[in-house]
Amino acid sequence: MEPSVQAQHRVIEGKVLYKGGEPAIRAAVQLEDEVTLSVVSRMTDREGRYHFEGLNADRDYAITATKGNLWSKSHHVSRFSSRPVETVVLYLHAERGNQ
Repeated sequence: MEPSVQAQHRVIEGKVLYKGGEPAIRAAVQLEDEVTLSVVSRMTDREGRYHFEGLNADRDYAITATKGNLWSKSHHVSRFSSRPVETVVLYLHAERGNQ
């Protein structure tokens, strides 16, 4: 019997904040797999926190947040990162950002 090969997984977590540093409660956070273009969404908790787990470590991801007419800049998480847990803080602004 051959030993089973277990795929490595990654966690992406963090906070969504307003520009003044206050937590954005119930903000929508979108995580896009840049290979399959599939999108998974989460809502932030009372402290502005979000959490995605079980992600393929061999993929690049783009993460953004929205609340009402506020948007965060898109943040890129590279497959070349060796960190099993990526912490990303997203700041909401009045204009939609793509960087």
